[in-house]
Amino acid sequence: MQGSILKGWKSIAEDVAAKIATGNLSPGQRLPSGDDIAAELGVSRHTAHRAIEELQRQGLVVRQRRWGTVVAHRERKTVGRVALMVDRFAPAVNFPPAEMLRGISDGLGEDTDLVVIDARSDPSVEARRLMDLGDVEGLIVVPTADPANTPRLQRLVDEGFPVVVLDRIPQGLRANAVTSDNETATLDALHALEASGHRRIGFFSFHKPGFSSIRERHTAYVSALEEVGLTDHAPHERWFATELESDTPRLFQAISDSIIALTYGPNPITALFCVQDMFAAGAIDALNRHGIDLPLATFNDWPAAMLRTPPGTLRIVQRAHAIGLRAAELLLDSVGGNIREPRLVRVPAELLVSGLERISAAASPDRPMEAIFQ
Repeated sequence: MQGSILKGWKSIAEDVAAKIATGNLSPGQRLPSGDDIAAELGVSRHTAHRAIEELQRQGLVVRQRRWGTVVAHRERKTVGRVALMVDRFAPAVNFPPAEMLRGISDGLGEDTDLVVIDARSDPSVEARRLMDLGDVEGLIVVPTADPANTPRLQRLVDEGFPVVVLDRIPQGLRANAVTSDNETATLDALHALEASGHRRIGFFSFHKPGFSSIRERHTAYVSALEEVGLTDHAPHERWFATELESDTPRLFQAISDSIIALTYGPNPITALFCVQDMFAAGAIDALNRHGIDLPLATFNDWPAAMLRTPPGTLRIVQRAHAIGLRAAELLLDSVGGNIREPRLVRVPAELLVSGLERISAAASPDRPMEAIFQ
C-alpha cells in the first residue's frame, strides 16, 4: 500500500508541474484544494495534500491567505548561451524531434543562444565535449548513457554547473531530468490491449540496458502481463542488437523472422508492443507481406505521415514540446539558484488510436487530471 500511495502523490505532482511548464496553468491561477483533488481523483486526502506539498517544495505553487494554492510567479535569470548535446542526429527518424527543439527554444527565450552538439553515438566524442563545453552557462543533454561518462556528468552537477538530462537517465546519476512518463504510458497501452482480450503480447526493443526509458517500458510490460497471470513472458520478448539500428534492411528481416516465429510457434502472441517506431515500421511491413493480423502498440515518435499505421494501432505520442519546454524551465531555475535537490519531471504521454480519436485508457486513478486543471 505504501508504494501505491507514494506513486500516487508523485504522479499528481508531476502532472500539475507539466501543466505549469506548458502554460496550461498560468501564474496566479488557483488550484483546486487538496480535498477537492482527492475527491475528484479517488485518492486519499493524504495523497492529494502530499502532492501539493511537493509542488510547494519545488517552488511551483504558493499558498495565499483567503485564496488557497496558486501557481507561483517566478522570476528567472536570463542566460546568454546554453548547450544542447544529443547522442546523435538522425533526421530520418525525427531525432531529436523538432517539437522538442522548439520547446527548448520557447522555454529559454529569444535572448538565449542555443549551441547544438552532436555526440555522433560515440561515447568518446561525448566525453571530450563534456570536458570542453566552451562558453556556455548550462547544458541540456540527451546522453549516450555510457557508464564511463556518468562520473563526468555527475562532476558537472556537483560543481554547480546547471545540467538537465532528457529522455533517459544514466544509472546512478543525480541530476535534474525530464522524461516521458514511460511506465504509465506503457501500462495504458497494454491495459487497452488486454481489455480487448489479448494476454500473450510480444515486446520488441533494442538491447540498450543503459537506457532508463527502455527499462521503464519493459518494467511496465512485465507488470501488465503479470497482472493477467502471464508470468512466463520472456519467450515473447525480442531484444535486437544495437548495430541493426543503422542497418534497416537487416533489422526489418530480423523483425520479420521474429514475427513468424512468435505467431506460428506454440503459444503464439496475439498482439505486439514496440518501444519505438522503427520496430513498428518493420512489424507493419512484415505483417502486410505475410498476411498476418496482429494488433500493435508503439511509442510513436515519428510524424504521423512517416509511419502509416493500420487503423486501430495504439500510438503512444510523447509530448515533445512540453518535454523541451520543461527542460528549459528546469535549467533556468537551476541557473537562478531555485533548485536545492535534483528534480525528476515525468511528462504524461497521449494514447491515440490510428484512424480514430484519442482514447482514455484505464490506468491509475491519478490519470484524469485534465478534468480538474482545465
